[in-house]
Amino acid sequence: MRCRSLLVILALLCIGGTHVLAAPVQRSQGNMRGLQVQPKPVTDNRQRVALVVGNSSYTSSPLKNPANDARAMAVSLRRLGFVVDERINLNYLELNKSIEAFGKKLKSGGIGLFYYAGHGMQVQGNNYLIPVDAQIDDENEVRFKAVDAGLVLAKMEQARSDVNIVILDACRDNPFSRSFRSTSRGLASMDAPSGTFIAYATAPGKTAADGGGSNGLYTAELIKVLQTPSLTLEQVFKRTLKAVREKSGNKQTPWMASNLEGEFYFVPPAVVSDPRSSSLQSTLPPPQVAQQPTTFSNPLTDTFTGMEFVSVPAGCFTVNGGPVCVDAFSIGKFEVTQSQWKKVMGNNPSHFTECGDSCPVEEVSWHDVQQFIQKLSAHTGMNYRLPTEIEWVYACKAGGNHAYCGSNNVNAVAWYGAYGGSKKGTSRETTNPVGQKQANAWGVYDMSGNVWEWVHDWYGDSYPSSSKNPQGPSSGTQRVIRGGSWYSNLPYLHTSFRQYEAPESRLNFLGLRLVAPVK
Repeated sequence: MRCRSLLVILALLCIGGTHVLAAPVQRSQGNMRGLQVQPKPVTDNRQRVALVVGNSSYTSSPLKNPANDARAMAVSLRRLGFVVDERINLNYLELNKSIEAFGKKLKSGGIGLFYYAGHGMQVQGNNYLIPVDAQIDDENEVRFKAVDAGLVLAKMEQARSDVNIVILDACRDNPFSRSFRSTSRGLASMDAPSGTFIAYATAPGKTAADGGGSNGLYTAELIKVLQTPSLTLEQVFKRTLKAVREKSGNKQTPWMASNLEGEFYFVPPAVVSDPRSSSLQSTLPPPQVAQQPTTFSNPLTDTFTGMEFVSVPAGCFTVNGGPVCVDAFSIGKFEVTQSQWKKVMGNNPSHFTECGDSCPVEEVSWHDVQQFIQKLSAHTGMNYRLPTEIEWVYACKAGGNHAYCGSNNVNAVAWYGAYGGSKKGTSRETTNPVGQKQANAWGVYDMSGNVWEWVHDWYGDSYPSSSKNPQGPSSGTQRVIRGGSWYSNLPYLHTSFRQYEAPESRLNFLGLRLVAPVK
């Protein structure tokens, strides 16, 4: 018998006046789609699909926070293993089409999540999402010019997903209420049917101003708690309730109604890797290396930028139960720094510019990196490139089998974060100058933590089958990143942990390390 569908409806009715930064700063091209961040600590392999919408640029009543909130939520959901379609400032047609496309992506037995931030209203007990182009003169026009939230639920139920989550951050005053004969504040309350969990950031019928900060308090606190391992859905919201009430001085008390059957975990217990793919297991034997470099006193140095490279010997190691061999190559001793990027590109896109020239460059997309490589190679005559994923892991392990790149003691080799109640981190919530921690056995620094690093490969659910210099799929939508960052919890820094990002993503914990041809 098929499992009962678990329908989770989270209507976030945020209250203004108290705001915090909910997630790392990010920039992207175009309509801000495809932004992804941190790894996905997921133990079940059910597909996780999300549509995230943030509407701010209203013609009649613009809002500041919804776009920011949507981007922050998309970042968090990607950490949790969701494939996220992120949409900003949608008109009526675009909103309907996005929901329709979302419904088609949902799979039977999978997990679907819909997040909406922007104007919303209730009319005759039904909740509606307001497109940015809406001009509503009469409440009878609402059902023709706004989108009934019930449409989302219908698409999810039609797909027969195991878990369906709807998050509505639509707490602002109805911008068209003056032209309505009768109006109610906020969104309408919703009874929790069997298998349903409903959460409001404040009581039904309440509203709040958009506020002057970057993100709403409720969304910010929810995002923090979402990443905590081993918490059931109800525990996540109880922790969020407590944090919001404390930080708002008891001015905002979230509300919940639960009728769940069974438990749902955003982050299941005892997770250390991404099981949707064939990961490099921590129990694998150490690499069998043909030769070990004997000295790093004279590494290859790029005289234009000052980049130093370490020689990595040819060798073989075990991946997915079989041997994989790589040719010799040279890899960056350090992550590419802000000063090196500026030397080549003439600008510094980094968020953490105050960290200094010797800190890793970040907020660079995969496409930006290709332009950097092209310019650097043209200037120097060297064919620089990104490492393949297998090359990156091989260089990280450096002939050993440690939990992190170079040691079982994470503090010795990595700058990392402390989020979601995890072990206290070392990063001080920023990047740090390269080369300050211990190098691995081959003299390479910061492969665990500081910033995630782009690699060449498209992401695939399993490693390539080739046993000699394997690369990822020939095409795809996401590029692999490795290593964890200043923002990451400990599981994300593990040598077996895989992650991916849309190639247009620009994130303040994502940088690069180059490979140079062997001389």
